[in-house]
Amino acid sequence: MRDEQDLIQTLRAAADQVRRSDLAEGVARRRRTRRTRQRVQVLLAAVAVVAIAGGVTAVLPGEDRQQPGPAVEVSPSPSVSEALVPATKPVAELWPQAMLKVPLKNPDGWKTYPVTGLSATEVLLVANSRFEKAGRLETYDSASGRSRVLGSIPSPEKKYYPQLFAVGAEYIAWFGETPQDSDDWADFWIMPRQGGAARRVGEVDADVEKIAVTDGFVVWSVRKGGVYRMPLSGGGAAERLPGTDGLHLTAWPWAAGRAGERPDANQNRLVNLETGQSFDVSLPAGVEAMQCNAQWCVGVLEGHVIVQRIDGSERKSLPQGLRPNRMRSLMGDRYAVFKVYDPDRTKTDVPIAVVYDLATGVSAGIGRRSAGVLSGSMTVSTSSSSPSTAVYWDADQESYEECGKTTGCAVKTRGGGKEYTVVNLMAVTR
Repeated sequence: MRDEQDLIQTLRAAADQVRRSDLAEGVARRRRTRRTRQRVQVLLAAVAVVAIAGGVTAVLPGEDRQQPGPAVEVSPSPSVSEALVPATKPVAELWPQAMLKVPLKNPDGWKTYPVTGLSATEVLLVANSRFEKAGRLETYDSASGRSRVLGSIPSPEKKYYPQLFAVGAEYIAWFGETPQDSDDWADFWIMPRQGGAARRVGEVDADVEKIAVTDGFVVWSVRKGGVYRMPLSGGGAAERLPGTDGLHLTAWPWAAGRAGERPDANQNRLVNLETGQSFDVSLPAGVEAMQCNAQWCVGVLEGHVIVQRIDGSERKSLPQGLRPNRMRSLMGDRYAVFKVYDPDRTKTDVPIAVVYDLATGVSAGIGRRSAGVLSGSMTVSTSSSSPSTAVYWDADQESYEECGKTTGCAVKTRGGGKEYTVVNLMAVTR
């Protein structure tokens, strides 16, 4: 395990990455006055297990939604790997078709952020018209090497900020807030997936946390639990879905219950909101931050990341050099992303993170950390509202350590700023 100084340096690197990201910084600051208690709890949880800088998510069309199998009896103790970091090939070598380069700014000079994959070649982008303000949705096509404007994002209220985006079969949806106001309020918007004018669906007096868009409804959950919907036609009242007390959207049609109020509390139940089927998550004693999708779960047990099926089958412990993003490790429907820690500062072939295929156990390395530095920067989209299929980083940016006589040492960055390297998991052949 790392010593205290290594932990401090890694946390400083994460903080530097958050400061460097306009979007992550803006979301955190805009919500601070209303959700101080929740964010303090999340921060304390992040200190317990060093997290990736950034977070994930988007409702993806066309994903296979298999039903979890029946519960089985399994041993609560997973097998333990002795390796510090799993054997990995670079993602460019393992999945070259999933790699693409995206300009960090669009032709108008607006800074862009990948949200999620739309297809094997297209990635959804949000472009900021000014600092912290999402002003437009765009796509970038790796086949043509060009971006395309989908449409503008309206800001109908003073001090109004668009929040998370979700992708459905026909529409892209999002909600907006006026987070500097004390009242809980949000409104919902949709835009045709192929592009066009945005249309306001309606508004609610609620503390919205996640959103999805289905064949006729915008669906959302609130921070205290409960799932609601409103017709896309507009003018309809918000309707609470029956049997959703305490549930939180994950990726449509799935919602999860939590064993506690904290956002990183273990998920203990999954419910299919289309069929009404409910499945208890098999939680080994002592597990923390268990999060699940329709088939797989990721958590932390005795200092190791563990992965398992919902019913507890196929449970295994991963090498201790892998560190989870406590709330946002899952990607798509069968992948997870983990930060890599190796205490040997002389190594230059250590990836910043790995994308782990939960079904096959294959790991793909993302980026390379700089010599003499124990950490690096990469991001899973903070712009979307369920597990994203896109992870990105600035491959031209270098991390370095700067030490002062009285201030100690801090990890900083230099260079880069021109383009993102993006892994689009929708391009990975299964």
